Amino acid sequence: MVNIGTLSFWRKALALAALLCLLTGCRQDLHSGLPEEEANRILATLLENGVDADKISRGKNGFSISVEKSERVRALKILETHSLPRENYKNLGEVFSGQGMIASPTEEQARLAFAIEQELAGTFARIDGVLTARAHVVLIRHDAASGSSTPSSAAIFLRHTPDSPVVDLQGKIKELCVQAVPGLEYEKVSVMLVPARTEVLLPAARKTEAAAGVVPAASSRPGLWGALIAALLVLAAGGFLYLRRWRKKPARHEPS
Repeated sequence: MVNIGTLSFWRKALALAALLCLLTGCRQDLHSGLPEEEANRILATLLENGVDADKISRGKNGFSISVEKSERVRALKILETHSLPRENYKNLGEVFSGQGMIASPTEEQARLAFAIEQELAGTFARIDGVLTARAHVVLIRHDAASGSSTPSSAAIFLRHTPDSPVVDLQGKIKELCVQAVPGLEYEKVSVMLVPARTEVLLPAARKTEAAAGVVPAASSRPGLWGALIAALLVLAAGGFLYLRRWRKKPARHEPS
């Protein structure tokens, strides 16, 4: 005859094992408060690199990207390599909005230079394959005491993927800077292009397997082995307790 207490114990053990399986496979937000365009870019990059990611709408709080807890470090490394999330560049209106005090000519010139830098960097960042864009602008300066002046100059830094068309656009980039910066001459613009490695290197223990074309089963199902081990431990503990309880039962003596 089946012992009701034993069945209840095993039901609780199995329920606990199932709960542990769910907890070991939980997901975590990687980034939140993202605009949808940036969330889509991050999601596509992670999926292309083999990370199981989800985009979740948070209503007025934008979008978030979630990944398996066990893939968090790898996902962050992938986003760092691809310079994601992208920098939010300001425009002229944002830089000069909300000014409550009258600024000095030097402060106004510094704000203008910063605004131009942000506009240029934001424009160059939209070129296919550009991962990071920086613009450094020095506006023309006049020295009233000596009557001399320092001409405008600009330096552009672009980190890009190896196949980006930006490598053939240096002349166009300089021309755009000349048109955007007052008093800037073509010869005073320098452009630095840095190709970036877009692949995330595997750990040393997995490098040999990857070279041989073998994908470890544990990496394809994050948290699966942990869940199975946890479930087995719970079941083993339950079996041990049941065995002890069974051994403590008094032996039944058959009538002679």
